[in-house]
Amino acid sequence: MKELLKIEWLKLKSYRAFWIMVGLYLAILFSIIIGLPSFLDFLAQKTNDNVYINAFKIVAFNFADIWQNIAYVAGWRWSIKIFLALLVLIFISNEFTFLTIRSNIMHGLSRTQFMLGKLSVVFLLTLISTVALFVAGMYLGLMFSATKTIGAIFGRIYFLGAYFLELFTYLTFALLIGLLIRKTGFAIITLLSYNFLELILQYYVNDDYQKFLPVNAINGIITGVNSSMLKVKTPEFDMSMILQEHLSPLSIGVCLAYLALFLGAIYLYLKWRDL
Repeated sequence: MKELLKIEWLKLKSYRAFWIMVGLYLAILFSIIIGLPSFLDFLAQKTNDNVYINAFKIVAFNFADIWQNIAYVAGWRWSIKIFLALLVLIFISNEFTFLTIRSNIMHGLSRTQFMLGKLSVVFLLTLISTVALFVAGMYLGLMFSATKTIGAIFGRIYFLGAYFLELFTYLTFALLIGLLIRKTGFAIITLLSYNFLELILQYYVNDDYQKFLPVNAINGIITGVNSSMLKVKTPEFDMSMILQEHLSPLSIGVCLAYLALFLGAIYLYLKWRDL
């Protein structure tokens, strides 16, 4: 694995556009997460009924619920994670555009090793995003949380693990699309179009089965925000109805099943397809 990472590093180290896009992604991610309190203030000013927004702001950035809340924002279907997926599409498509995949295989790299090399890049991108989210969460939590004990800080940090799984699966899905389409532009159009297509498709699928559609399943682990201090209920509104309190083993299992499916499809494609 170390040698595979070295090969990928040699390909990417001089790829200036790649590093610019990674830096831009991190800058946008930090801006979004750290800017959440200001965004909630803006919403409160623009709405007449701002009681719930102000109440949520008071408790949303408390440890340990902050991990779930920022993971939900960063992992939302149309969030900045699409930027990383586009990055994956670009670097895998370049393998075919510049024929580096063929050159690697001719010089002794097996197809399985090629797959593991690309997955290692996907893994590192996912890890970088998760660590960045952790840093942003620590900053917000230390700034706004009323409780700063070790137990509170790390109490629900497993939501970052859930975010990692969601993002890694989504980027693996993007990797599969990039392998199948090969052309950067068409691959990007395919990925974005499928996101819209699935939203349309779910209207024709029974409500009980909508969560099993690929992108829904990938985004189905963290489905909402939460705060153990916010259980607002009135005759007109029940805040607890939109809060997610626990991770669902079924949702995790479905996401893992799709990850296995994508990995299997990548393996079979590389094994049997003429590259």
